[in-house]
Amino acid sequence: MKENEDYELVPIEDDPDTWGVRLTSGMFIESVIIFDAVGFNKVKDKLTYSFKVYSSPDSELTPDNVDLQEHCTKVLESIIISGIEDGTVQLKDADASES
Repeated sequence: MKENEDYELVPIEDDPDTWGVRLTSGMFIESVIIFDAVGFNKVKDKLTYSFKVYSSPDSELTPDNVDLQEHCTKVLESIIISGIEDGTVQLKDADASES
């Protein structure tokens, strides 16, 4: 997945502090999703996240759609990797105490 090829970050008009992800390739073209909580489950050794469908040409598309979940996983992975590479994403240990 590549930003500006498979997806693009878009501002959400209703909430100036929130960014959506407009899907521009695959089965869900023109759908906009918003990622909510993103974390790491140490017990399962997996990244966990939640998201909602902000808008879509498919009025019946929901986060329960398994194909959409898989697509969003790939998009989120791409966003995180790109952010780490360009310094816009900072990872921190949830157990680390604040000073």
